[in-house]
This record gives sequence, C-alpha cells and structure tokens, in this order.
Amino acid sequence: MRPYLPLVCLTLLMGCGSSSTKQQSSAEAEQKAPAYPFAYQLNKPASVAKLPKKLEEVSGLTYYKDGKLLCIQDEVAAAYVFDTRTGKVIEDIDFGGYGDFEGIEYVDGTIYALESNGMLSRFEPRSLRIARSNIGIPKKTEVEGLGYDPKAKQLLIAVKKGSTGSSDKAVYTYDLIRKTVYKALNISDVQLTEAGIDPGSYKPSGIAVHPITGDWYVITSAGHRLLVIDRPGKIRYNEPLDPQLFRQPEGICFAPNGDLYIASEGKGKKAEMLTFLYQK
Repeated sequence: MRPYLPLVCLTLLMGCGSSSTKQQSSAEAEQKAPAYPFAYQLNKPASVAKLPKKLEEVSGLTYYKDGKLLCIQDEVAAAYVFDTRTGKVIEDIDFGGYGDFEGIEYVDGTIYALESNGMLSRFEPRSLRIARSNIGIPKKTEVEGLGYDPKAKQLLIAVKKGSTGSSDKAVYTYDLIRKTVYKALNISDVQLTEAGIDPGSYKPSGIAVHPITGDWYVITSAGHRLLVIDRPGKIRYNEPLDPQLFRQPEGICFAPNGDLYIASEGKGKKAEMLTFLYQK
C-alpha cells in the first residue's frame, strides 16, 4: 500500500515543480533568443566591378537614382556616377577644389561631400553654386564616413579618430534643418569587447542606414569588419570581412530595395565595387 500524502504536501510539491520548470523554461528561452536576421552573404557577392584608375582611392559611396551610385575619392572634388547595371562609371560631376574627401551623400536633389576635418560641401548636380561650411565637429577630430538617416532627416558622421579618448568611437549627426551637430552615440570598448571585436581595430571608414530596418551599418577598413548597430546604440550583429575580397573597404550604401554596395580601394590594384543582394 502506498503511503498517504496529505493534500497540502501534494500541492507544495506540485508548486515547487512548477516554479522550477518555469525557471528552466525562462533560461532556455534566453539561450534560444533568435539571432539577428542578417540578410546578406558577404562571402558571395552578386557582382564585383573594377573601378577606373581615377577611383583607385575611392573613399565614399551613396545611392543616386535609377540604378546609379555616386562615388568620391581622396583629394579630388568630383562625384563619379557609377551605373550598377553596366558596372561602369558613366559621368563625372566636378565641384571644384581639393580636399581630403571621405564621404558623400545624395539627399533630395542635393549632394553633400565631407572632408576628414568636418568641412562639408553642398551643391546640386551640374550647378556652379557650391556651398562649403565647417559644421562644428570638435577640433582635432578625424571623420571618415557619411550617411543619411531619412527618418530623422540627419546626416550621420562616423569618427575615425576623436579629439579625446571618450570621443574616439563616436557617431555625430548633422541636422539638415537646424544646421547643428550632435553626438548621437559613442561605442564603448566594453561593447566592442563583448561583441568579440578588438577596440583598437574599430576605426570606421563608412556608415549607411538600412532602408528597410533602419539599422546603422558601419564598415571598418583597418579591422576588416562590418557592424550592425540599432538606433539605441546596441551592436546587433558583426562579421569579419575577408581581406582577399575586401582589400580596403571604404564606402557603403544601399539601394531602396535593400541591395548592399561596398566600395573597396585597390591597394595597388584596381578599386572594386561589390554588390550583395538583399535576401528577405
């Protein structure tokens, strides 16, 4: 005959088992949290186009219109129109002068070109009226990477080297309406280390906003890596870039449908434009 257990004891035993099961289920749920849905195969570009010698030091990239991109390179004040269908540069748009140009962005009919010292050129294609202004980046700050956030109507400016250690890994925003600069976020060494990234290798060379998810995509040429950062500043995903495929990744942008383009300097060879299809 089985020993009789009072109802109270049975209830307590069932309760303890239920609590334990819940805690275990919660822990398992945390362990099985879905991975970030990264939609590109960075080791399998859909196409790789050779860029002409005048873009050997390509340093910036933006979507233009009708399957065309705008490229810029160090030292030359010109925007080069790249046709994604033919893989050729079909037009040069000169805007005069020289400078250490590190980023380019096309916004609502206006081209913005950024120099490493924070000087911003603004002009319309084929217009002789060029506006240049220092947008107020802290002195002794080296920027390298220009993007555009359509939701906030702000340019994004990635810092390669800050004026102080605390601003060494910052992203600034430039409000196109108020004409003011703000520090949007600062990626900490702790964040990078926890993501498996050597903080010393994090020197952004390009930044772009994904047209569908709104996340920020940052490439680092020195560290050969791509990072995905959400608006609150959390690193959602990162992946190393094969140095054989990406010799020196400098420019990044998206087509409206999500296709990804990365421009890489040649490092003694021809620069290249790599295309990665958006896989929903």
